[in-house]
Amino acid sequence: MRGAALGGANDAADGAAAGAGGVGWGALRRWGLGAGAVAGGVAVGLWRTRDPGAANSVWAEDGQNFLTDALTRPWYEALFTPFNGYFHTVARACWALIVLFPVAWAAALNAGLAALLTALLAAAVFGTAKERLGAAGAAVVAGTAAVPMGFIPNTLAQLQFPLVYAGLWMLLAGRGRVIGYLVPALAVLNSMLGVLLVPLAAARILRYRDRRRLMQGLVLVPGTLLQLVPWLAGAAGRGLGERPDRNPLHVALTYLRWGVPRSVLGPQWLAAPYDDAHAHAALVVAGLLVPVAMIVVAGKGWTRPDWRLAVVLAGFGALAGGFQLATHGGPEDRYLVLVALPNIAAGVALLRPGGRLAAMPLVVFATLLTVVCAANLRVAGPRDGIPAWDAVVAQARAECHVQPGLTRVTVHIAQWPVIGWEAVLPCARLR
Repeated sequence: MRGAALGGANDAADGAAAGAGGVGWGALRRWGLGAGAVAGGVAVGLWRTRDPGAANSVWAEDGQNFLTDALTRPWYEALFTPFNGYFHTVARACWALIVLFPVAWAAALNAGLAALLTALLAAAVFGTAKERLGAAGAAVVAGTAAVPMGFIPNTLAQLQFPLVYAGLWMLLAGRGRVIGYLVPALAVLNSMLGVLLVPLAAARILRYRDRRRLMQGLVLVPGTLLQLVPWLAGAAGRGLGERPDRNPLHVALTYLRWGVPRSVLGPQWLAAPYDDAHAHAALVVAGLLVPVAMIVVAGKGWTRPDWRLAVVLAGFGALAGGFQLATHGGPEDRYLVLVALPNIAAGVALLRPGGRLAAMPLVVFATLLTVVCAANLRVAGPRDGIPAWDAVVAQARAECHVQPGLTRVTVHIAQWPVIGWEAVLPCARLR
């Protein structure tokens, strides 16, 4: 009896050790898969930028505003310098680090850091979405977040869009984590669009009345004040000649005609100019029918929908789309990220595997998104053909050497579409 008891205890101990080892190996495997996914996201993201390539070109705002200010102003002054009516503290903090290295490295560091942060934010979205949508649904949501459509990749100026989207998911998280507070706080510190997270945070505070939701709301306060107070006081204004659209009905119709179809079919097939107006109209109708079909499938119980999550996500997409359309006065596909990604995630929430059709609707939707994302992965855009950064730096360095008394050189970096973009490089950093 005693021997049997000892044997059972030993077996239990061995099983516990094996289980501990299994957990350790499983965690290591998950970390490895996560690191591989992030590395893959970075590689694909960098590949998306066409000639002269992500590592050898500097996007418009990155060069004219962030790089120039980081090189010519004290870091604390540059950090809190508004551009076009709002503040970009995360992007500017990244540029404060980039300028610690040689100026010739700026393009590669900008692209690499932007691609890495975008991939890491997509990984954070996966971890949060998995709680609500399962691994398969979270993979679809995170995959589209890693290579967002309507997005100029590899530029810290555009990081605001994936950052706000990740902040949205952090507010929807079921458990409290440091990242769940950090990402939303950074999102609103880096972009006026982050203020759109405030209504969601307030609604969740009123609904749940717990400490975690209260803290998530409070971390949005500093960024909200930073973005809104100077704007309301007239100290930070927009200067790109935009004409706001103050007609709510027109904004709503434009959103339905532009934002919804592009969310599921992407901008590439729907972008103007198009040769066949009837084919274009058919694509718009098809893009509107896809979400209708998903609602019907979910409503008939053929899947296991999370209606509340779908409504929140689609509602945020409509809010972000309406805000951008009203502010800019018209649609711009490079602002599509905060429309398409929430709408895609809302579709995944409706098509959660279960019910009579099991995983088939989600598989069909994921297949469609794979084709659409592939078509929108490496497309022509305003970054194509801009001056190669190595040539720009070489020319600036030559000017500084030829003219010993010269203190700084203004270089041309882009032309989009009629605005000349220039950067100022101090000769002290080039000689």
